Amino acid sequence: MGSCATGLIVLATILGPITLIFLAVSFGTDNWLIYNVDSTKLTAAEKGERNTDQAKARYYHTRARGLFRECYPGNDTQFLDTAQNKVDGYCFNVVYELPENTAISASENYIARIHLLRSFLAFYIIALVFFILAYIFGLVLCCWRVSRWAYTAGLCAYIAAFSTAAAIAFFHGAEYLERNKIEGRPEFYQSWTSTLKDATTRSYGWSYALGWVGMILAAFTATFYSLAGCYITSDRYEDSREIMEKRSHYGRDYPMPMHEPVYAVEDPYYSQKGYYGYPRGGGYVGPYVYERPVPAVAYPSGHDWQFREV
Repeated sequence: MGSCATGLIVLATILGPITLIFLAVSFGTDNWLIYNVDSTKLTAAEKGERNTDQAKARYYHTRARGLFRECYPGNDTQFLDTAQNKVDGYCFNVVYELPENTAISASENYIARIHLLRSFLAFYIIALVFFILAYIFGLVLCCWRVSRWAYTAGLCAYIAAFSTAAAIAFFHGAEYLERNKIEGRPEFYQSWTSTLKDATTRSYGWSYALGWVGMILAAFTATFYSLAGCYITSDRYEDSREIMEKRSHYGRDYPMPMHEPVYAVEDPYYSQKGYYGYPRGGGYVGPYVYERPVPAVAYPSGHDWQFREV
């Protein structure tokens, strides 16, 4: 196999675990969305609510949200002392369930947000699974240099890259509904007071950035595997053509006429006129032999040598 295919396989094999680490860390960490709240811009009443009102206190504090949790890393979080449903002491789980029998009715936009978040989670899991399969097929390719393993690994890596991009697209769709469409729920932007809106700045965290980097690296890995498969196929075609050219030097596989007939041993049963018009000579081998790389074998008979093809 050519050096180009080997280099591409090496690059894809190196990028594989790096991409998998980026995707896994992005999937499991809580820094997709960062909300920074400047408490100095809040009114006195809002400063009191951020410590006493359990329904609104969460949205008056700086927080980071991921796929599974929303966490409050700051020290000024007195409301956590009496908060319920806490995880690890300073986090709350992200809700993926549809509301049932709640006092606040769920709008169509809120239900659409839930479905978008579910799709976000599902496509990210699909991306992880397919990239793990791509890396396994890539390891098989290192052992057996067959183009179909390269194409299979490239296809799985492309599916992983597409699924990651689709997951991020669903994430942005849910984020758009939260900020611009959903009303009547205290956790979303449209229901905040004007001072809280001015005091809150939203940004994307490093988990979000790792997701994009993982998607780009997965696409590069898929491209390297696919190009390696093309080079492997090309090299095998060149090898087979070279073999056929070498075989052509051995001669033709159809019979060639000889200038002089080749006779076997003397046969007393033939007449002097010969057999079917051929000169008398006994068991006649024929005026044709196949031109092959194997030489004829000579058998001694008295003072003469009789030649036969093997």
